[in-house]
Amino acid sequence: MLVVSGSMVIESKPRTPGCFQAVDPWLAEDLVFKRRNLPHLSVSGATYFVTFRSGVFLPPSARDLIVTVIRGFTLEYIDLDAGVVMPDHVHLILRPLKNEKLGRVLHLIKGRSARQVNRLLTRRGLLVMDESFDHIIRNDVVEENKIVYINQNPVKNGLVTQSLEYQWLLVHSLDGRHTG
Repeated sequence: MLVVSGSMVIESKPRTPGCFQAVDPWLAEDLVFKRRNLPHLSVSGATYFVTFRSGVFLPPSARDLIVTVIRGFTLEYIDLDAGVVMPDHVHLILRPLKNEKLGRVLHLIKGRSARQVNRLLTRRGLLVMDESFDHIIRNDVVEENKIVYINQNPVKNGLVTQSLEYQWLLVHSLDGRHTG
């Protein structure tokens, strides 16, 4: 089960061993390379560490909405290993499902989040930066390190003293146990 600290829980399938597959994108036959301001690699079956930034401070109610949007895409479009919604950015570790492309999945998550948060805050315009940082996770050690990084992000930013105190944290370890 994927655990969200605080009052929210995301129900998910138990983490099955073998979900994460090590991928060397440079050896993959279906590697797609795109570049805007940042390079973007796409390989089917890859696990990605993704960061996207908000152009505005996200109050608690907006972070609640973004967690709800992410929850809505979990198991339909993405297999989510970890995530955190911070006041000015979001980190996710995910795998697109059903042959979905990372760019499309992020477009859906960011678009739905932006519409709902803008409505909540009675504002218009850009909510999240158009381009995201994404990185293919190449082995299970790197994935575990990224999960720990996400888990500790609210603590390192001085928002809480312990990660479990942060309401917008979605993390579990590689063997299914909560890391917080």
